[in-house]
Amino acid sequence: MSETQLLKGFRDYLPQEQMARKKIISKISEVFERFGFAPVDTPALEYYKLLGGKYGTEGEKLMYKFKDQGGRMVALRYDLTVPLSRVLLNYPNLPKPFKRYQIAPVWRAENPQKGRFREFVQCDADIVGSDSLIADAEVVATFAAAFKNLEIGEVVVKFNDRRLIDQVLDKLKVSTAKRVNFLRILDKLEKIGKKETLQSLKKAGFKPDLLTEYESQMKSAGLDFVEQFENLLGSFGVGNIKFDPYLARGLDYYTGTIFEFILKNKPEFGSIAGGGRYDNLIKDNKGQALPAVGCSIGLDRMLSALEEMGVIAPQTAAEVIVFNLDASLTADYLNIATNLRSAGLDCEFYYKPDKLDKQFKYAEAKNIQVAVIYGPNEAKARKVNVKNLTEKKQVSVDLDDLVTEIKSMLW
Repeated sequence: MSETQLLKGFRDYLPQEQMARKKIISKISEVFERFGFAPVDTPALEYYKLLGGKYGTEGEKLMYKFKDQGGRMVALRYDLTVPLSRVLLNYPNLPKPFKRYQIAPVWRAENPQKGRFREFVQCDADIVGSDSLIADAEVVATFAAAFKNLEIGEVVVKFNDRRLIDQVLDKLKVSTAKRVNFLRILDKLEKIGKKETLQSLKKAGFKPDLLTEYESQMKSAGLDFVEQFENLLGSFGVGNIKFDPYLARGLDYYTGTIFEFILKNKPEFGSIAGGGRYDNLIKDNKGQALPAVGCSIGLDRMLSALEEMGVIAPQTAAEVIVFNLDASLTADYLNIATNLRSAGLDCEFYYKPDKLDKQFKYAEAKNIQVAVIYGPNEAKARKVNVKNLTEKKQVSVDLDDLVTEIKSMLW
C-alpha cells in the first residue's frame, strides 16, 4: 500500500470543493447568527467516559477510541451535541436559554458510501434551557431559513415526537427492552420499504400486525401535537412540512420532538439535516437535567447531493486576473492588481509574459470571470482591455475607469 494513499472513508478537498464548502458554511453561519445563535468550538478529542454510552450499540462500534500516551481512554468526537453537554457543565453561568452553533468535523468509523465519509463536517445549532415547543419550532425555522439562503431548491421537513411513539408503544405493550430495536427498524422504513421492514420486525420477534396497529394508533394520538406544531411552524413561515409516524431518529438520547430535512428533488440521499429534543442528555452541576433541542446539517452528504443536482456553481479564488504581456510593464501590472484588491476585488497576476492563449486557458481552468489585458499600446494610450470570460465580451476603457467597469461586470 502506498504511503500517499488516502485512508478509506477520508478525502481531500481541492480548491473548487473547498471554496464551495467555505461559501456554504458562511451562508449557514449567517442565518444561525440572524436567529440569535452564537458560535462555540470544542476540542476534537474528549475523554471516552464523556462520549461512551451516549449513541447506542451502533454508535459505540463506530466511535474512534484509543488510549493516549498517558494511558487515558479518549475518543474523537462522534457528534457535536455530547461535547456541548460538557461545555454546559463546565460553564454553569452561561445565560439560559443558551443558543449556540458549532460547525466542525466529527469522526465515525462507518462503511464509506455515496455521500458518507468517516470524517465529515456537521453544522449544529442548539437551544439549551427551554422546554417550550416554540424553541423546537424555532430550531426547525432556523434550518429552513438556512436552506433557503443556500438556494438549493425545495426542502421537505418531516417531524414526529418520541413521546407520542412511547405513548403508543405503551398501549401496544411493547417492552422497554424491545422498544429500541423496534424504533431502529422503523426508522429505516423509507429506505428499505414496507415489505422488508415487516420482515425485519418478524425476524426480531415482533407480532405480524404490530406495524399496522402502530400506524393506526399514531394517527389518532398525534392529532393535537401535529396541529400545534404545524401552527407554530406556519407562524415562522416554514412550508413543506409533513408529520411522519415512521420517523424515529437513530440516536437514543431523543426525548421529544424529532425532525429531518429532505431534498425534495433528491430524496434518495436521505436526510441532509436532522435533530430533535433531548431533555435528559445535558445536566447542570447539581445533576439536574437541562431541557434542550437542536439540529445538525451533514455538510458533506448535502454537498454530494448538490453536486449531483448541478446546483453548485463553479468556484474560484479570484474573480479577476491581470495578464502579463510584457516584462517591462511589471510595475504597472502590480499597481493594477493592487488597486483592484484595494477596491475589494479578488485578483491575481500571471507572473511571466506568456502567449495569450496559454493565459486564457489558465484563467478558464480556474473559473476566473474577468481578464485584464494591458500591453505596450494600451500603456501609451492609458487604456486597458477588459474581457468578461463568462460572456466572451471585451471592452476597452480608460485605466482610471477599470475598477468601475470590472465591478459592473461582476456585480
